[in-house]
Amino acid sequence: MGVHGLWGLLAPVGRRVSVETLAGKRLAVDASIWMVQFMRAMRDDKGDMIRDAHILGFLRRICKLLFLRARPVFVFDGATPALKRRTLAARRRHRDAAQAKVRKTAEKLLISHLKASRLEELAAQIKSDRAKHDAKGKQVESTRVEETEITNGDQNRNDDGENSRGTVAPINQEKLDELG
Repeated sequence: MGVHGLWGLLAPVGRRVSVETLAGKRLAVDASIWMVQFMRAMRDDKGDMIRDAHILGFLRRICKLLFLRARPVFVFDGATPALKRRTLAARRRHRDAAQAKVRKTAEKLLISHLKASRLEELAAQIKSDRAKHDAKGKQVESTRVEETEITNGDQNRNDDGENSRGTVAPINQEKLDELG
């Protein structure tokens, strides 16, 4: 804010003075700068602006100046000049672009986190399924052998319901291995 390089330009002739030396003098005050200072500086514990911070700040500073017998004259800015409007519009565009970039990055991080969580869940589920399969492996194999015997027996039955060979068909070990 303000005029860039103004203090450098005024440095050779400017000098610091204490507020007490302003007693009995009129003092021009840029009201806009004070408002911005109060709204940015006066925050609560959460970092939020204190309600009516600009009014509180004005009151305190005015009381201090009046106590020191200085007479403040407040200067308020008029309409925003065209150059300043362009600058403010450019700042707004940059701020909006930065916020959009932050939102996009947050979305990417969230999606990545969700994918990683889902992969961990799937890995745990696969591990659990394998453990169950290994524990029940022999039981599953014996069940499949019985199913194969029954199927082979059904294929060899004739219309009377008896086995055409009179015996259970031999089990092919290779087929059992394929099933397991």
